[in-house]
Amino acid sequence: MPNPESSHPSDDYSFTEFSSLPFYRRVNSRLVDMSGVFNHHKIIDLGCGTGGITKLILERLTGTKETVIYAVDHSASALRAAVDELGGRKEAAIRFVHAEVQDLTASVNEQVDAVIYCNSIHYVNDKQKLLQQIRDRLKPGGILAFNTSFFEGSHPPESLDFYRRWMMRSLRTLRSDHGLFPDKNASKTDARRQLTPEEYEELLKEAGFEVVIKESVVAPVPEDGFHHISGFRDWIEGIMPGVPLGKGRDALQKSLKQVFKEMEIESVPRIWLGIMARRAD
Repeated sequence: MPNPESSHPSDDYSFTEFSSLPFYRRVNSRLVDMSGVFNHHKIIDLGCGTGGITKLILERLTGTKETVIYAVDHSASALRAAVDELGGRKEAAIRFVHAEVQDLTASVNEQVDAVIYCNSIHYVNDKQKLLQQIRDRLKPGGILAFNTSFFEGSHPPESLDFYRRWMMRSLRTLRSDHGLFPDKNASKTDARRQLTPEEYEELLKEAGFEVVIKESVVAPVPEDGFHHISGFRDWIEGIMPGVPLGKGRDALQKSLKQVFKEMEIESVPRIWLGIMARRAD
């Protein structure tokens, strides 16, 4: 699932509502804990969006008088929302940086203790280049912690029947309600190009990192989680390429409700890959 924190809050097809769901906060809280930011003095929250992860970092800091958090995101509107939410916080100095994550070395001009990157790395085409930039911005022994729910193996076997039913029902609904079909020739979003955990580990090693923790965590996604994700631009375009966003969203959300009722379920398991790696010197 793409990172709701990196979406435009004013966009009708963003993940703003998704970001407040309790299960998603728990997943990202686990990642922030894994990063061990408690005593770090300089931290980059990469792809910070509206500041949800930044808040999790602030909650865990100790000895914050000298702490600086660089909150980096490509969306000016998301950063404005983060400033409104966090600008008055006194736990640490927060520097909001408007930049693409791929331009990290140009946008942050000093080395830091830790970089946290929540549920967005799957969007980056040149992951090796990004990892090298992150390494350059870390002090010797510095920590990178990231997670993703878009990797090869993110669907537990027991969830596959749900996805099969949901996708088939959604396509039928799209056809019956709107007379439309997905365009098989349309390009898919970057989030649909998935790597295995082993491939991520190999990329990290090639970029000069030592993997310390690699874990797969199962999180039950409730119906409202899938409802909100069905309104996200990249999710719609990935499943129904070439279909107008509003009609794709309607078909997905209508079918979702029917399938949850039909299967008599309250949630569907999804696996998050979490990795904590240290800059090797």
